[in-house]
Amino acid sequence: MSDEIFLTADRKRIFLELASRADGVTAAEVYEHALRLGDTVTEEAYYNLARRLVHRGLIAGRVVEGSTRYLAGPGGDVQWLEEDDLAGIVDPEYPLLALPLWRESHRQIDELPEALWEELRLRLSNEYAPALFFDAIVSYCDDFHAQIATLAENAEPPAPDIATVRREAENSLLLLQRLTKYGLGLSQEAVRLPLSLDAAISEFRTDKPATYVDAGGLREELRTRIADEPFLLKAHPAETDPPLLITAVDGSTRSGMMSFLGSDGDFNLGHAPLLAINTAVGQTNRSARNGNKLTPIFMRLPEKPEDMQRQDNRYTVMAKLLYPDLSDAEYMHSVWNAMDLLEARTTLRLLRRWFTPQNLEMPPADIVLRDGTVSPQDRDFSHYQELSTYGKIVRDMIETNWEIARTSADNGQTVAGVVKTAQLSVYAPIINWYACRVARDGHGQLLAWPLHMMNLMPDQLLLTRLLTAKRLKEQDWMRTCVVLRPFHALTNFAKSYSRTDPPTKRILEDYEEARRNPSGSAEEKQLFWQDFRPASDFFLKMLDNVQYANLFVAALPRLDVEKVLPRLEFIVTASGDPWDSTVAHRDRLLSALAQTNFEVSAEHQMFENRAKLDVLPTIIIRAHDTVKLWARELLSRVEEFVTFYLARYVKTKKVRGVRVRPFTKVELELLYSQLRAERQQHAGGPSLAP
Repeated sequence: MSDEIFLTADRKRIFLELASRADGVTAAEVYEHALRLGDTVTEEAYYNLARRLVHRGLIAGRVVEGSTRYLAGPGGDVQWLEEDDLAGIVDPEYPLLALPLWRESHRQIDELPEALWEELRLRLSNEYAPALFFDAIVSYCDDFHAQIATLAENAEPPAPDIATVRREAENSLLLLQRLTKYGLGLSQEAVRLPLSLDAAISEFRTDKPATYVDAGGLREELRTRIADEPFLLKAHPAETDPPLLITAVDGSTRSGMMSFLGSDGDFNLGHAPLLAINTAVGQTNRSARNGNKLTPIFMRLPEKPEDMQRQDNRYTVMAKLLYPDLSDAEYMHSVWNAMDLLEARTTLRLLRRWFTPQNLEMPPADIVLRDGTVSPQDRDFSHYQELSTYGKIVRDMIETNWEIARTSADNGQTVAGVVKTAQLSVYAPIINWYACRVARDGHGQLLAWPLHMMNLMPDQLLLTRLLTAKRLKEQDWMRTCVVLRPFHALTNFAKSYSRTDPPTKRILEDYEEARRNPSGSAEEKQLFWQDFRPASDFFLKMLDNVQYANLFVAALPRLDVEKVLPRLEFIVTASGDPWDSTVAHRDRLLSALAQTNFEVSAEHQMFENRAKLDVLPTIIIRAHDTVKLWARELLSRVEEFVTFYLARYVKTKKVRGVRVRPFTKVELELLYSQLRAERQQHAGGPSLAP
């Protein structure tokens, strides 16, 4: 008997050593061996460890004479870095500690040979997407179940490395939430995830659930989420006759402080005069002839600076002093929501017949490409209920997005988004899980794959390497399978979504309760429910009918380190089977991309000196250039406009001009402190205000 303290890493090392024998090993045999070495955990702990090693692709199990024997893969003793140690530092309370993992992941992805990515791409092209998603989700859930079993067993006294095990389990829960709830919108009936790690441990000690997955329910829901096709496949954009009328939408916001020209101090009207000017442009792929010149046709909101006061262009000019009911945090979010709303209004106008300032009639667009996502930026029902200016903007946004979805569905039009910085993790966990299987089976070049570390990477980074490695310019396009994401997956209903108790039903129950007992809720909610009309409510229509399809397309040769593929998404509106309309939108999007082609755009980021290179459809780059010019002109006109009205107000023409200047460093720091203090206050914690 030994006095040695056993850690999870020690048990893993022992298991892999014994599994490397020619005939493999059972979990019971590993347990007996560990007992002789002085380990004190139960036999169940080694069965849980076996499940975890199988999930990570380090061992494989096979049934021999009624018992499962585990054999190590050829790369079982290969590690790119001390993965367990690094995974343990990803502490939710100190997220910056994840940066070493992030940098190391980037480095290892960049250093992988292109031939390896090419091989992995070929293998994934032969894998049926719904089955691959099913197997991977079941494996991730089984891994999390094993982690919870280990934590539930280690109650008193706690194991020396229990903190590391807890953090790893928390990371597993977050990954499953991102994949199954926010990414795919799966129900609690299909994948029943606990709301927190402590809740999972407590439940396991009392009820000991056998699994977190219902296999039948998961298969059924994946048929409505994952296209019936291979995980990777060739994309064949078809030529259209006549060519598609393609339009692109981009927005711009100019924020800062109002100050007098030639004055060191600010022009203060009670509150600090924060000001933001929002605008949006819709660019077409057509030109108008003006003599011997061809001028691109585009539309903009507002069309003229004088139109900023019109109701259709409300929220073009946002000033904190105009919205005293908003806190600093709500005001800043409202500015971003207002810009998103202007882009949505521009999109809706392009889906209908419109006229240029020169009275040139433009037909409805066949497809609208938006720079960014096509989903509303703010879609929580709690915000939709607010009666403040913030809530009004959110309701306007939801209404406009429903009109977009309805109009495009009725008229056979496509509205798609080109997302330059995509944080979703839906494809990446599946790729990482599959890569572990390839490494375990030893049939290819891959000897090991650091699952935990690679799962910190968003889809965009992995798929850029996977789809473009060794790809030549003349080769066929490659794309991922299409994944559908229901609207509820974007809302605060995502984690609790249930097929038997869907969000629409819950909202209607709250509405009926408010009618039966008006005094049972706050006054603001009473007023909201008084005007609520279930049959015509836009949020309910979005929940019942709208989904967002996602895919990545490689239409370019190999991309270097500084460039990534954008994520493509488009709106699918269908109350029944969505796949027929999904295929139609997908094909129209691919044809439009082939028609407009791609270019590289250099854009300077807020906190970086060097430009970031984006690979985007050409028409979006043109829209981006147009909106920057128009925003600059609109800003100067707003400054003239404000100066003119100030002169009228003070009855003098000697008022100096007003300009909107960018925030200084001190002002940004102060604003950040205010937002942080307000957020902390709403969260119920101590105030962080200086």
